[in-house]
Amino acid sequence: MAAERKRPWYLVLALLGALALGTTGAYAGWNAAALYHASIDPSASGEGIADEHDRALVVSRAEAELRALDGARSRGWPIAVATFLLGSATLVFAMRALGGSGGARAALVQLVFAQAGVGVAGHFLLRDVFEADLRWLEAKEVAEEHAAGIARDQSPLPTIGVLRAASTMVLVLRTLGSGLVILGLTRRKSRAYFEETPAAVEEP
Repeated sequence: MAAERKRPWYLVLALLGALALGTTGAYAGWNAAALYHASIDPSASGEGIADEHDRALVVSRAEAELRALDGARSRGWPIAVATFLLGSATLVFAMRALGGSGGARAALVQLVFAQAGVGVAGHFLLRDVFEADLRWLEAKEVAEEHAAGIARDQSPLPTIGVLRAASTMVLVLRTLGSGLVILGLTRRKSRAYFEETPAAVEEP
C-alpha cells in the first residue's frame, strides 16, 4: 500500500482560505440579493425614537437609502447574484479540492480570482448605496445620543469614519487573502500534489 502523501502546509491554508472566501461570499451575495425582494417599510426604522425631529431624520435617511438601493438595481442585482454564485461554487470546489481533485484545484484558482474581481467591482460601483447606509446609521446614532442626553457638535461621528475605513480595509484584506489563496494553489508542490493523486479521487 502506498504511503499517504502529505499536503504542503501552504496548500492546506489555501484550501481553508478558499472555504472561508466561498462561505462568506455566498452569504453576502444571498443577503444582498434578498434586499431586492424584501418588503421594507422605512417608517419602521423610526420606531422607539421619542424625539420627533430625530425620528423624522432617521426615517428620511432610511427612505434615501431605499432610493439609492433601487437606483443601483441595474448594478446591485447582477453583482449580488454573481457574488452568491461564485461564493457557492468556490465553496463546492474547495471541498472537492480538499478531497484531492486536481480538476477542482484548477477551477478553484479561476473562481477565487473571479470572486475577488467582483468584490472590487461591487465596492466601487455600489459606493452610493454604502454611503446612504452610513448616513442612515449616523442619524440612528445621533438619535441614540440625544435619547441618552449626550450633546455634541455637528462634527462627523467617529463611528462613521471607522465604518468607512473598515469597508476599505475589508476589501484590501479580502483581495490580499484571495491572492494568497491563488499563490498557495499554484505553487509547484501544490500542483505536484494534485498531479500525483490517484485518479480515483477525480471521480465526482
